[in-house]
Amino acid sequence: MSTAQSLWVLGHKVRPLATDESYGMVEIVTRAGVQGPPPHFHKDESEFFFIVRGTLDVMRDGEWGRVTAGSFVELPAQTVHTFVNRTGDDVVWITGWRPKGFEKFFTDFGVASSELDASARSVSPDIIGRVMKDSESYGMFVRA
Repeated sequence: MSTAQSLWVLGHKVRPLATDESYGMVEIVTRAGVQGPPPHFHKDESEFFFIVRGTLDVMRDGEWGRVTAGSFVELPAQTVHTFVNRTGDDVVWITGWRPKGFEKFFTDFGVASSELDASARSVSPDIIGRVMKDSESYGMFVRA
């Protein structure tokens, strides 16, 4: 099911997954205490989160909820969202988009996990600056 080596993206370990042409999908490991991106929405893509292991706090349109293993969260296009792992354990989860395309964000901004200090480099000022500057070209619109 995996199509590429894992990457570190903004402090999260991401493994791209093979899909058909209608949607994109990645597996994410979010370490204890790690924040998600700033609140944002996708203009045209719907997104989902499926929690495989652990608990993830998810914000949807300003409302926070705790999502546990086995739970599924649907995020229609235009839904402002973010997430954080407020627990002491890693969270393993799957996220995907329809239509396909946003998964390119992860490959374009990721640091190969095989590289030295990949996790730390994935949150460098250079990468965060590029993400903030270019996120809209990927269909990710940041909202403070």
